[in-house]
Amino acid sequence: MANEETLRLEAADMHAHGIKVAEIARRLGRSRQWVHKWINRQRDCADGWERSLSNAPHSKANKTSEELEAQVVSSRIRLDASPHMESGAFAIWHDLSARGIEPPSVATINRILKRRGLTKKKVPYQKSGIDYPEPPLNMQIMDLVGPRYIRGGQRYFLLTIISNDTRHAGVYPILSKSGTDITKSVVAFWKSYTVPDFLQMDNELSFKGSNRHPRGLGMLLRTILSLNVTPIFIPVSEPWRNGVIERFNQKVERTLLTQEHRNFDELQRHSVEFMNIHNRLHHYSTMGHKTPLQLDQELDVPMVRLGADYHVDERPELDSCNLNEIRFIRLVRSDLNISVLNTDIAVIPELMHTYIEAVLLINGHCLLIKQDGTTKQSIEFIMPLK
Repeated sequence: MANEETLRLEAADMHAHGIKVAEIARRLGRSRQWVHKWINRQRDCADGWERSLSNAPHSKANKTSEELEAQVVSSRIRLDASPHMESGAFAIWHDLSARGIEPPSVATINRILKRRGLTKKKVPYQKSGIDYPEPPLNMQIMDLVGPRYIRGGQRYFLLTIISNDTRHAGVYPILSKSGTDITKSVVAFWKSYTVPDFLQMDNELSFKGSNRHPRGLGMLLRTILSLNVTPIFIPVSEPWRNGVIERFNQKVERTLLTQEHRNFDELQRHSVEFMNIHNRLHHYSTMGHKTPLQLDQELDVPMVRLGADYHVDERPELDSCNLNEIRFIRLVRSDLNISVLNTDIAVIPELMHTYIEAVLLINGHCLLIKQDGTTKQSIEFIMPLK
């Protein structure tokens, strides 16, 4: 079979010698339209007319314009430069919308970021095979970040607290891990936001009290209990059980803590700025891409704030009429022992390799071992009430 380019040259040569188009088509085994096409191509192009042109479309129907792509990249750079803002695809989408720019889809934004080498890798979450208790409603989660250091060497910590239901959060710089500093920060959050039914935390000693008097309950626990809030302690050495606050702390690390703070007062001001921006503008994909303030309004739950004149007592007394309950979530290992306030508790063999809730009834001097809402054991646990 003759080469296509050779046939085209032959067709042009025969036409130049006066042979009719129909005869050229018959001799070469091509259509008359084919012959006309290449004769016209020869007439319109000086060199290389016989070569085939690309069949690819000159433009892509859904291609993002260079201007819009540049706006996406500019938004990413601008958000990255802001000390308190997220800069992922959803954040860029909301940023462009807020500035009156019609944004491309989130998937398109992600493709643009990937093409420009601006993506960040995420480690996929892998769920454990052991059932874990479901979190209750109206729960806040608390954590302690630090120590960190201000220029000049001054040490500080951050008390972070967040609503599990709406992601409304607070960040409070403190100079020590004392019960007084921690309690005042929690109370400040409850004055500005709302008092929860439950407060979840890890097993940080400052949250519980002291090792010397483990059942004496420190200022934080006494204050919480006196306000009818139930403390919940996650399993020992399992920080991922506080995943919501851990991810929030990562936001704090890459925004607030990347700022320069010349002194402690400036750090406090920056923390207030961060809280305001986070609660107004941070969109959570896990919460329907809404901000904490939007979720606060949608839930339409009455805010139970502490009064501005509420004072943190040195040692709040526990009301015998209150529930005064503390929950400890624990993983039962093969030795069948769990630890509650530095006390080893033996549990029944059927609970091995499962998570349980050890519910301490302070007024009743009793520890209930529960699973899926069912009490499996009841153990005497003497608590000082004064």
